[in-house]
Amino acid sequence: MDVDKRLYHRSRVEWPVTVITSKGTMEGETRDVSTLGAFISCHEPLQPKESLLLSVELPTGSPLQVFAEVIWSTISSPENQGGPHGMGVRFKW
Repeated sequence: MDVDKRLYHRSRVEWPVTVITSKGTMEGETRDVSTLGAFISCHEPLQPKESLLLSVELPTGSPLQVFAEVIWSTISSPENQGGPHGMGVRFKW
């Protein structure tokens, strides 16, 4: 059994998100979120180290906008090929 080595608890959520980069925008959905980052499910994950702006549609209120950096993505992690397409991002508070 794999042990979760994360330092911060992640909450399972499904919030629509717009990913804004210097190359354009794409739509995705958060799958889990912590105070430091999130997993974004999307069809075309970005490469690690790419910077982006996330506009997250929260259940109540205005969208949350936060800068983030891609830490890993399914295109850079061969062991993740059976899972959902997406990327792990770290927030830049």
